[in-house]
Amino acid sequence: MLTGAVDRVNLERSIEKLPPGYRTVFVLHDVQGYEHNEIADIMGCSVGNSKSQLHKARTRLRDLLQEDLRDQARTERQIAKTQTGQTD
Repeated sequence: MLTGAVDRVNLERSIEKLPPGYRTVFVLHDVQGYEHNEIADIMGCSVGNSKSQLHKARTRLRDLLQEDLRDQARTERQIAKTQTGQTD
């Protein structure tokens, strides 16, 4: 249960790190369920731009989440080394 809460926090933090245009399209499409033609009307852009922004947002979000996982694993390894008295 706690893992799910941590994952949600990491996801929310990563979404906040997205550039504003990426974040807006991502939230409108993947969270709120708008279609690309509706997003284009809301944002005053083309449908193609909406699709492109969503693709870039998802790609960047994956990268951010993977960075978080790597950082978390690195921290856990450092803690384990400290607890066992190992040094680099």
